[in-house]
Amino acid sequence: MKVIQIVPLADDKPTLKTILKNTERELRGRGTTFKRQREGRWVHIKYPGWINWDLAKGGIIVAEVRSKIPKSEWQLLQAFIGYVDRHIGQYVKSINIIYRQVPPQRASGWGA
Repeated sequence: MKVIQIVPLADDKPTLKTILKNTERELRGRGTTFKRQREGRWVHIKYPGWINWDLAKGGIIVAEVRSKIPKSEWQLLQAFIGYVDRHIGQYVKSINIIYRQVPPQRASGWGA
């Protein structure tokens, strides 16, 4: 799982959440790669998985990227970042990726 923080250029109105929702509405049905499953949850038309996102303090969008196939999570991550860059990039100051991984199981005796 990856967590993405999308930081706006300024803490102005409209918020990144409003801009992102409006952009999805405008593109809906015209060959866009993401579909709204419900409020704050998107799925990609090709890559298995989902993106949960919402607005946090300071106008920052926090998105959680999860794939049904962990080895292909990078494709979903890349698609979402590309979508943000193409469609609302002019409102974005920075994008940060936080890697949250489950630690691998240690074999008995390993590292002891």
